Amino acid sequence: MPNAVRLRRWIFRALLVAAALFALARWRERQLPAPAAARSELAQSPIQGPTDRVPFDFVYKGKRCFVRPVARYELWGLVVSHNDIHSISDIYHDATSVDTRDLCVVWGRNVASGAYERAEFWSGPWTCYFRTPAAVDFDRTGISNNHLITDRPEVRARLAHVHVGDEVHFSGLLVDYRMDDWGDFWRRTSTVRTDTGCEVVFAERLEVLARNAAGWHALESLAKTLLVLLPLAWIGVFVLEARRDPVSLGEL
Repeated sequence: MPNAVRLRRWIFRALLVAAALFALARWRERQLPAPAAARSELAQSPIQGPTDRVPFDFVYKGKRCFVRPVARYELWGLVVSHNDIHSISDIYHDATSVDTRDLCVVWGRNVASGAYERAEFWSGPWTCYFRTPAAVDFDRTGISNNHLITDRPEVRARLAHVHVGDEVHFSGLLVDYRMDDWGDFWRRTSTVRTDTGCEVVFAERLEVLARNAAGWHALESLAKTLLVLLPLAWIGVFVLEARRDPVSLGEL
């Protein structure tokens, strides 16, 4: 079947193009926006204050989560890194986890001066790391890793689609929390920006103020889909070709 052979060749070429587009999109989507493009809200520090909220609990995926409010909290920031629950290196988070995507964000002088452009950021399952050249004046109190939990499906859905390069605003409570199968262990929040602890935020509101790499994320998603479908198409054409043109072994 000459047409089938030609079709398989085109599918293979398309697969190479999809792989190249995926690699390009993955690289470009991690390029942070220029400081001049940042929204003015990012110049301010997080707002924190006392709360009179009493402890509460909620159920997620059949498990009860107990929450102890510590302070009111609101933050505007540029997302420079986040953990990846789909990575084999993260065995702690999945679709059933109350805490899924952790957002590592910068704000204030780090945004205004553009210091983040010369820094390198990456995330582990629970931690955000950064590295800067010695000459860069990077404000270590202007970065935080935020564990976000919520009982609101719409907030959780938005969180799942926050990416590196997005400018975000979220508000709620700094909290300690534990799941009903954790025994006496509580995951505790930091309450200052001067330590190395993470903020645990019960998010009541989350919004993306600006998406700075939306096109590249869309291209990555398309390329990823093609990388799954094209090999299946190639195999399908090969199987049809084999069925229609059986090899003759002659007479014995």
